[in-house]
Amino acid sequence: MGRRRTQKIIRSRPRNVTTGKCPECETIGRIHITGRVGRERGKCPNCNKAFDL
Repeated sequence: MGRRRTQKIIRSRPRNVTTGKCPECETIGRIHITGRVGRERGKCPNCNKAFDL
């Protein structure tokens, strides 16, 4: 069995997740971005509510 010479690319987070503050529950953490480009909405995983960015 040979030695593997390449490393797998590990992404630190999904592309549709950012860090911010939820206006509904005032928690600071991950915000999921949903919707099309130009009409994005944020969704808080803690309170499970969607809001405009």
